[in-house]
Amino acid sequence: MKKSATVEEMRCLAKIYYDVGEEGIRKNANKFFDSMDTKRDGKISLYEYLGFMASNHDGPLRQPKWFHKLDKEKKGSLRREDVRTLYYMIKSGRPFCIGCGEFVGTVYFTCVECFNVSCTLISVCLECYEANSIHHKHNQFLDNFALLEFKRTGLPLPALKAPAGNPQDSHAEYPENTKELRRIAKAYLRSTLEDSQEQEKIKKFVDSVGRDFQNFMKDKGYQNFLGLGKKLELNCRDIDNFFKLLAKDPENGLDNSDLETFYYILRSGRPFCGGNCGLFITGTFFTCSEGFGEDHTKCFYLCRECFSNGKFEKKDKFEKKDPLILDNYALLHVLGMANQVKTVPKKNTPSNSAIVSSSGQ
Repeated sequence: MKKSATVEEMRCLAKIYYDVGEEGIRKNANKFFDSMDTKRDGKISLYEYLGFMASNHDGPLRQPKWFHKLDKEKKGSLRREDVRTLYYMIKSGRPFCIGCGEFVGTVYFTCVECFNVSCTLISVCLECYEANSIHHKHNQFLDNFALLEFKRTGLPLPALKAPAGNPQDSHAEYPENTKELRRIAKAYLRSTLEDSQEQEKIKKFVDSVGRDFQNFMKDKGYQNFLGLGKKLELNCRDIDNFFKLLAKDPENGLDNSDLETFYYILRSGRPFCGGNCGLFITGTFFTCSEGFGEDHTKCFYLCRECFSNGKFEKKDKFEKKDPLILDNYALLHVLGMANQVKTVPKKNTPSNSAIVSSSGQ
């Protein structure tokens, strides 16, 4: 995703939360707007924006350029929809890249040591990671999907040792719908070249799948590789569709790079949708916070479309009548705020969600 598109991505996610999220989210998003609207005229001027942000937020979003980026109608003022987008950006903990300084609205790589010690997001975007544009005292990073999976399972994940990128890499051959995923997988593979144990696991995995992908999936052969056993359940309802997604060239089967991407998918806990579509989720997913920290057989994941359109059955999926459902970015931020370093205790529900909270801090 191009960085210029990230505000629209945030706007889309903010709308989903406001339209179908729990009532507390809507109430607090409106309170956030009202606390900024000092003139009580239903719109936010640049003066109001800068004054509010100077008092309530510490970071680049205080800059006037963000007022203009959020102003969808380009009329010199922000409407409720614009401010809801800002609210989501703040409350989901989206970072700014320490390389280029830009807002990161999609996947990012975070310093594991800083996150574990202080839950601080010292992060870089995918482009800067690939270009080795990381200037930080520590050199072990995980992408936000892999970091969330580490916190869910407590299993050690080989951290990506920066710099692991190669600015000479070309991604032109990657299918557009999986390009970002393949780029992350490639960075992961490159960063573990000196980790003989991880390299051996990858080799065994690739050899085990071989050319019999259908039976490998049906027999759940993937359960033998990550130490999770039967707790790892992909819930793949359409193996043919997943095969086509993985294969750069479906007619010629899966090559090594396709299988290495599959290995990264398992490593980082990327899920399949538990809603009506049942498809693999290549980007942002939603999950119930009350079940997070359980094994994959008990976690329930939704793609953006199924969550926003209500295309899933709540019955028997959630213990609570009105569960708190968060996207993976917001959930990682909540868990970081709770300072849960090793793993997420069973049935732990982060009720004081950053999304639900109305504070401007």
